[in-house]
Amino acid sequence: MTVSLTIDGKHVEVPSGTTMLHAARKLDIDIPTFCDDKHLVPFGACRICVVEVEGSDKLFASCVTPVAQGMVINTATEKVKKAREAVIELLLTYHPLDCPVCPQSGRCHLQDLAFEHGKDESRFGPIHIEKKIDYDSPLVERNHPRCIQCGKCVRICDEVQGQGELDFVERGFETVIEPSFGRTLDCEFCGQCIQVCPVGSLYSRIFKHTSPVWELTPVRTTCPFCGVGCTLNLEVKKDRIYHVLGVDDEGSNNEGFLCAKGRFGYEYVNHPERLKKPLVRRGGVLEESTWEEAYQAIVERFKAITAAGGGDAVGGIASARCTNEENYLFQKLLRSVLGSGNIDSVARFGQVQAMEALEKAFGMAAPTDSLDDLDKSDLIFALDANVTEDAHIVGLKVLRRVRNSDASLIVANPRKIKLAQFADAYLPMKPGSAVALTNAIVQVILAEGLEDREFVSSRVDGIDGLKGTLEAYTPEKVEGITGLKPDAIREAARTIARAEAVTILLSPAFGSYVGGDTVAAAANLALVTGNVGKPGSGILPLSEYNNVQGAMDMGALPDRLPGYEPLSQGVTPGLDAMGMMEAAASGDLKGLFIMGENPLTAFPDRALVEEALRKLEFLVVQDIFLTDTAKLAHVVLPATAGPEKDGTFTNTDRRVQRVRRAIAPPARTRADWKILCELFEAFGQPLPYRGAMDITRAIAGEIPFYGGITPERLEKTGLHWPCPDTNHPGTSFLHGEGFPGGKGQLRTVEQQKNGGASSEYPLALVSGMILFHSGTTTKWAKGLNELSPEPRAEINPSDAKDLQVSDGDRVRITSTKGQIEAVAKVTPRIQKGVVFVPAHYSDRSVSSLIGHDPVREKTVTHISVSRV
Repeated sequence: MTVSLTIDGKHVEVPSGTTMLHAARKLDIDIPTFCDDKHLVPFGACRICVVEVEGSDKLFASCVTPVAQGMVINTATEKVKKAREAVIELLLTYHPLDCPVCPQSGRCHLQDLAFEHGKDESRFGPIHIEKKIDYDSPLVERNHPRCIQCGKCVRICDEVQGQGELDFVERGFETVIEPSFGRTLDCEFCGQCIQVCPVGSLYSRIFKHTSPVWELTPVRTTCPFCGVGCTLNLEVKKDRIYHVLGVDDEGSNNEGFLCAKGRFGYEYVNHPERLKKPLVRRGGVLEESTWEEAYQAIVERFKAITAAGGGDAVGGIASARCTNEENYLFQKLLRSVLGSGNIDSVARFGQVQAMEALEKAFGMAAPTDSLDDLDKSDLIFALDANVTEDAHIVGLKVLRRVRNSDASLIVANPRKIKLAQFADAYLPMKPGSAVALTNAIVQVILAEGLEDREFVSSRVDGIDGLKGTLEAYTPEKVEGITGLKPDAIREAARTIARAEAVTILLSPAFGSYVGGDTVAAAANLALVTGNVGKPGSGILPLSEYNNVQGAMDMGALPDRLPGYEPLSQGVTPGLDAMGMMEAAASGDLKGLFIMGENPLTAFPDRALVEEALRKLEFLVVQDIFLTDTAKLAHVVLPATAGPEKDGTFTNTDRRVQRVRRAIAPPARTRADWKILCELFEAFGQPLPYRGAMDITRAIAGEIPFYGGITPERLEKTGLHWPCPDTNHPGTSFLHGEGFPGGKGQLRTVEQQKNGGASSEYPLALVSGMILFHSGTTTKWAKGLNELSPEPRAEINPSDAKDLQVSDGDRVRITSTKGQIEAVAKVTPRIQKGVVFVPAHYSDRSVSSLIGHDPVREKTVTHISVSRV
């Protein structure tokens, strides 16, 4: 039903229930607001948005008042103007006029309206109320005197973040917005409150008093941290980043929201310990050199190694953090110049296994749906995925759907993660039991005849064989494996089967137990319920780093060329990542080139990796810091950081996005793509590329499903592949018209036997990401490290009592592979018998505890914990 009305003499029709404010915006009529935000429930607090309605003698708050048929609204009458001036004057009675030192000066809504209405003082006189400024948080400073109590920070923290850290405290002029009981902020530090604050009451301590807003240049780019691919503006001046804002337009998939890393993690870019010159090892010591000397050493040593042992004697580790263009050139250098098929990346320890499972099930090695499709799901199954920390913005999308009652949520996780408190069902399964749980869910669906029979009969093969296998996975039979009651599994199965559109979220990251078998079991579930090939349904493995998907797409794999093209007939696949480590440790691999990766932290079995790297005859590391791995290198090449380069990233849902150079890199560093081009030239095989976008065009010409992805089309928005030509809009969800192989393939997936606990190692280890760290770069972000300077091991209170460990104690964590130290965090969110340790602290890496499984599947690591 629509409503017809007139605003400032202009006719408009809008849906019934539309507010006056949004009706006016449809006509491009500006009504000022302080408390309104399109992501928040209308609040009506500030009253600056009042308008006059003909036939009524009162004014209406346009942000909360719905329109009515035939209504005539005037937004700029004398009465309205005086009312708005009164609101401004009331705010100025206690708002300090400290604009010269306010970080919001230049984009402050109150400042703009005071100018517009010519108000530099209040007729009501100044009111001085002592309100403190909170300087305690390392990231967010709260200036209470500036607050106009619009409530946007309170509401965004509750309605969007699901955190509820802020609230109104006290009443009248004494009212302040702060955490309960006057605490210092202890939250997720997403910085959403900073971005919505209209007056500079909340601001980043990192960027405080750095540069006036009007001197900053915004550069639109893509976040270089996780696989979500958030769009943001880096506000820069003289090659420094001074402010970070999330972008909220139709070209962004994060709607303006960011996580702590995306908002506050850029201090690493200008860190004084950045590599600034090439290093060459002489006499056992890394010494500064020229680029020419470094290139000469690389050419001579690699030529000598390949002359003696062929291409099999060398290998390369590509980067899940570098651009598509750089990964494309890297694999090309290994294959066409060094003659080696030994190429892989950190994707091997999660995402590669996930993509292989999806290819076997659906015929394509790709996530089946997009992040935008979550808004069409009516059930979301988070299977062993800590979504709010693994991919924070995805967590916000899930929260919105669930809290608006648009979708149901089932969470299966060994930890009671944040999403569990919002879930319709929480399944606290044992670590490493996701395959058994998923098999049991599918068994219930098939046994009770709840499958999508039409979909299965027309589009799926293998149903009879699967039914036979699943007889061993009834809820009763897996209770001992999963730790879950049979009734809870049955109810979850029925809920999933009844849903119209189900998205399954997984996190196949290093340190998690989500391997290829888990994804294969999830694919079976999607196929039997018909949740593939339609909006709002499918399987979405969340990639850990910003360009995991892109590295694979570009051919950074030992058995596939760019675009997942198979190797030529008769060509033997090269070694994968751990295969190269094993070969180096045994002396078979002599040379290794590592671009933008730190295997000592990112690979399992740190002891093996360190042994391998030390035994290499020649190691080249291309990076931005002297990492643990770079310290072992014979040549170190200083590269550039994400904000210093051009190119593209491909995020976790196949969305290709522009990366733009925002600042100049340190003087003697070079972009990874440029280093690779110069190495081609040094080897006598020059390339024709003069810029990163030339390589983007070359990729479009070589990879069919990137065929329509050109620099020009990426200027405003990203494109989901497959996008075969420049007229194609990109593909949001896959398999709508069928599977590449004809039918989806159900296949048997067995629960792997996990090694049991012992008296020496009685506790199961769970690992994964945390909000404030993602690996090498966040280590160099001062503010984030103040929040979480060292790993905190989560221990159940019952286990802590048995171990005589208290919250805050330093503990030693030991496995058969090694040991690390951490700080104990005693919490009931972790099960008894299980300990969670964050994965990404390079100096105390969980890789020291986790062994390498030769069958490439995840198994449970058992540990002991003792107080130091």
